[in-house]
Amino acid sequence: MATSLALVIEGKTYMLNELFDLEVGEVSREPPQIVNNYTEFAGSDGARTTDSNFSMFPISILCHFRTKTADLYHIKLDELMELIYQRSEYFLVHSKTPGKKYRVHPSGVGIDRKAPGYADLTLEFDVFRGYSESIGSTLSDTILDCEKWQFGQGLAMEDYRYIHTKNRFIIYNGGSFDIDPREHQLTITIRGQNEGELVINNITTGDRFIYYPALSSTDTLVIDSATPRINGNPCGRSTNHGLISLQKGENLIEISNTSHLDTKWDFSFLYK
Repeated sequence: MATSLALVIEGKTYMLNELFDLEVGEVSREPPQIVNNYTEFAGSDGARTTDSNFSMFPISILCHFRTKTADLYHIKLDELMELIYQRSEYFLVHSKTPGKKYRVHPSGVGIDRKAPGYADLTLEFDVFRGYSESIGSTLSDTILDCEKWQFGQGLAMEDYRYIHTKNRFIIYNGGSFDIDPREHQLTITIRGQNEGELVINNITTGDRFIYYPALSSTDTLVIDSATPRINGNPCGRSTNHGLISLQKGENLIEISNTSHLDTKWDFSFLYK
């Protein structure tokens, strides 16, 4: 089966196979680039380890590029370069790992011309965040879609959900990385009623978020990564400035002091 290759630029998908008659020969990526951090102290043997982090890694894609006539070769090649070389980041998607997308910058294109209308191209990209992301977010579909969540992406057989009306529930993070709202996208939406002091506890991680004012049935509280908003307006001063993170696997969440609860949790899984 032919390997498909696409770029997602500002929300629009460009299928390179169809636009440029590209045939993908090989997809090659480097393993995760772990950076081990150490601190040394005078008079102490060895070093002390601190948290490791993952650096960016490259992806290289060998493609066979053909045009119907020799006259079209440079025209279509220029069009391809115009698409690949963007100032801003974009996503790379290929069908070897169909449920993942890679946030990239282009690092180079190697051109080996074989004939007037034919060349082998090596497309090179930097995955600068050091991880890939699930194509779908947890709210993409009410039921997990095989096109958005490939086999082997950490999905278990349990019926995990990300919309809840009870005060105590599980949020499942199926990725390789914890979700840190200071670095990653995590949108928590809450509607409910109380007389004040809504509390969100991630019992698994110990994280705690408090919103002090009362909530009415017409209010919507949204915690957009590290920024809370009530009805679209920033409201950080009305909170304890707490953050809610998600560790890998199951997270036991409890929302207290609130009735008529309706809450949604939207994020993508992150992979090495």
